[in-house]
Formats: sequence, C-alpha cells, structure tokens
Amino acid sequence: MITIKRMSDCTFAEVTKAWNRGFEGYFIPIVMTEEMLVQRLGSEGYALSLSVVAFDGTEPIGLVASGLRTIGGQKVAWNGGTGVATEYRRQGVGRQLIDATLALYQEAGVEVATLEAMSQNSKAIALYEQKGYEVVDRLLFWQRSGPLPEHAFHEPTQSDYRIRGVLAQEVAALPFYAGDVAWQNQWQSLRDAQALVVEDRRGQAVGYAMYKTMVNEAGQVNAVVLRQCVAQPDHEDALGILNVALAHVFAPYERDCRRATFNLRATEGLLLDALEAAGFGPSETEQVYMVKQMKAAEQVGQ
Repeated sequence: MITIKRMSDCTFAEVTKAWNRGFEGYFIPIVMTEEMLVQRLGSEGYALSLSVVAFDGTEPIGLVASGLRTIGGQKVAWNGGTGVATEYRRQGVGRQLIDATLALYQEAGVEVATLEAMSQNSKAIALYEQKGYEVVDRLLFWQRSGPLPEHAFHEPTQSDYRIRGVLAQEVAALPFYAGDVAWQNQWQSLRDAQALVVEDRRGQAVGYAMYKTMVNEAGQVNAVVLRQCVAQPDHEDALGILNVALAHVFAPYERDCRRATFNLRATEGLLLDALEAAGFGPSETEQVYMVKQMKAAEQVGQ
C-alpha cells in the first residue's frame, strides 16, 4: 500500500533513499549521500513541512521536495524536485505525490505554485497540466566554449557605466529586481554567487547580474554560469547596459573555459540577442517553467 508522509516526519536516511531512487535513470542523474542531501535541503531553503515522501510499506519510493518564499507580496511555493523509483513509475505514484503536495500548499496559504520540468519529459508536463499548472515560458541553457573574441559584447573603450560588485541581497533591493524567475535563479538560492550592479554616470543603478564561477581541482576557472542579467525596464540603452554587464561577467575574454546560462527565460529577448551575437547557442538541455494559481481556502470550500 502506498502512503504519503511529510518529509518533516521522515528520517534523513529515508529521504535520501527516496531521492536517489526517485531520480535514478533521470535525464540528469542526481545521486546524494545523506550528508550531501542535508546540506542541500538547508542551503537552498527547502521546507520539510511542505515536502512529501512516498512509501510502499516501509520502503521510500519517491518524493516531492518543495520550498516557500514571499515574492512580490505573494506566498510562492516552488517544487524543487519530483522523483519516483523506476519500478513504480506509471502507476499513479507521481499523481499521489502531487496531490499531497498541493494539499499542503493549500493548507499553508500558498497563492502561487511554480516548478520546472525538462522539456522532453512530456508525461510529467501532462500530469502537471492536469493538476492546473500552465507552461508560461521556456528555460534555456545556452553556452559557448573557448575564448571569446575581442569586443564580444560590443562594449565601448570609454563606457558611460561603471560596475560595482555587490552581495546578492543588494541586488534583491533594486526596484527592478526580477523575482519571477526559476527558484534556483532567485537571490535566496544565490547567496554564495557573485553579483554586480551597473551604474550610470550619476551613480544610479540601471542593471545587474548574478553568476557563478566554477573552479576545478587545480584552482583554475573552467566555467562561468550566468543566472540573471537585467537592465532597468524601458531604459533607452537597455542593450548597452546588458552588454556592459555580460562583458564583466564573462571576462577575461582570453580565458579558455565554458561560458553558459542556467534557466534563462526565453522571453528575455534582448539578453538572448546579446548572447547570440557573442556566439552563444542552445545546448541539449531545456526546461519549461510552469505556474499554477492557487485558490483561496474559502474558494476550495465552496
């Protein structure tokens, strides 16, 4: 018999087993030790009381790991991973997990529920759509390998802008900070990332970027991954601002490494134009961004 428990009522050993079995053979395998999982759940802000684990008897066979944040004055829950053990797939376990998750969201007063799914995982997307989620955007993983050409981002010799390094929390305080993005690209998930603000000649913030630099065992940079890059809306030089930010993020150009984006929304057309002009292009990975507007508790009872 399949039962569903809150993750907060499970041991970390049970959660780890559910995680590893749930994502076995997945598009991007994610194998965790118990210590690794505890660290991930804590550092990325998962809410154990809103997360669920499926059991067949006493055996953990799947889970949904969720988090909760306030964005734009709304309580937004994000699904940070749904997995079901291989031998239990296509038996309705995923549906039971999603039903239990949405019930917990409702109980917690969640107003908006979001998730990401691999674009090729059509069966999962269809299940989410049956449960009221809608695809609102595509999430792109663009990349370019090797050194960049001179003036890859068309930055002028004398710029009207200057770059100031900041903490991710400072970016979140900007009036044009984009909170409506995939949860891993929100500032709360990027506390250990690098961030910068683009300022004009008057010292006014007109853009920002957040990114992560990956280093190999020899201490050499082998990848730079862009998580957000935003210009002040309706600014007459929005493309120039984006190019200035990108030039700083991906410098020095002569560095031979992989440069990439992570969950970049396809609707960010101007940013994509700048990246494409610099030689970036699609990788094999793409996700969809899905959103469900939750009903208020009084509406559910009607």
